[in-house]
Amino acid sequence: MDISVIAILVIASLIGSGLIALAIRRGGQSDEKIQVFARTQGWRYSQDPQTGTTRLRDLKDDWTLQIIFTGDGAVDGMTHRRVEWHSPHGALPEGEAVLGMPLPEKSVAMMQAGGAIGQQILQASLKATLHALGKTGFDLRIDEDTAGDPGGVVMATPGQETAMNTLRKNVTLADVRSTTKTEAVPVIIRNPDGLTLRRSGAVKDLQDLTVMVDLGKSLRDDL
Repeated sequence: MDISVIAILVIASLIGSGLIALAIRRGGQSDEKIQVFARTQGWRYSQDPQTGTTRLRDLKDDWTLQIIFTGDGAVDGMTHRRVEWHSPHGALPEGEAVLGMPLPEKSVAMMQAGGAIGQQILQASLKATLHALGKTGFDLRIDEDTAGDPGGVVMATPGQETAMNTLRKNVTLADVRSTTKTEAVPVIIRNPDGLTLRRSGAVKDLQDLTVMVDLGKSLRDDL
C-alpha cells in the first residue's frame, strides 16, 4: 500500500478517535454552561488542564464540588464520570463509613434469613451504592443492624459503624432520595479526609449541582 494512503488512513483514524472522545466527553452539560451557571451562583470555576476536572468553590465556605471525567472511550471504550462534593468538616480519626440507599424490605427479609442466597440478594441490592462509591482503599463491612433502617444502609470499617447515625435522619437527604432517580442519589462518605458526597454519571441538569451542594451543607451541619 502506498505510504501516502497509509498516512491518510492514520490521520483519519486519529481525527475520528478525537471526535468520538469529544462526543463522549460532552455527554452532559458543556463546560461553558457550567461556568456561566457557577457565576450566577457566586461560585468560583476552575478546570485542571491536565485531567479536565472541573472544580467549583464558594470562597466564603470550605466545600469543593468536582465534576470528574476519566478514561479514554475512543481507545478502550471505558469512561468514568462522577460528581463529588467535599468538605474537610466531619473527618474521622481513622477508617471509613459509607451511607447508601435504604434497602428494599424483601431484600432485608431474605438477608435476615441467612445463607448464601441472602448474601447474594444483599450484594445485588447494594449495586447502585457500590457503583457510586467506586474504588476505596478501605475494607468495608455491611452493618447488618442498619439493613432495614429507612435512613439507609451503612458500610464501615470496624469501629466506625455509628459514624452515620445522625446523617441517616437528615430531612434534606430523605427529600433528595424521594425526588431523585436512584442512580443519581449520592453516597455519603466519611473518612480522615472529611465528608464527601459522590455520585456517578455526567451532569445532565445544572440544578443538580445546587441540589448536591445544599445536601452536602445540610449533612455537614448535622455533624
